[in-house]
Amino acid sequence: MYLIPKNIKTKKEIFKGFGIFECIAIAVSLGIGYFCSLLISQFKIKMILFCVPPLLMFLLLLPLPNGSTALTILRKFFIYQKHQKCFKVK
Repeated sequence: MYLIPKNIKTKKEIFKGFGIFECIAIAVSLGIGYFCSLLISQFKIKMILFCVPPLLMFLLLLPLPNGSTALTILRKFFIYQKHQKCFKVK
């Protein structure tokens, strides 16, 4: 296993910290928000349903200073909770 220096990029980035996967995920969440907004007739609720999924996905995919994202942290947390060992007290 080779160590990769910090100045070498391991993925193609369109914006700083945003690659192709992140842009596709935001586009999918924008589509989900659009389809949710089609179900409602009130304008204020329609705008909220249209804006919330892309903003939430953007915040989950925003890179943190340590190079990780909130989405990967949440995914690792749920995996840890699922596979956590239970020790019984005798």
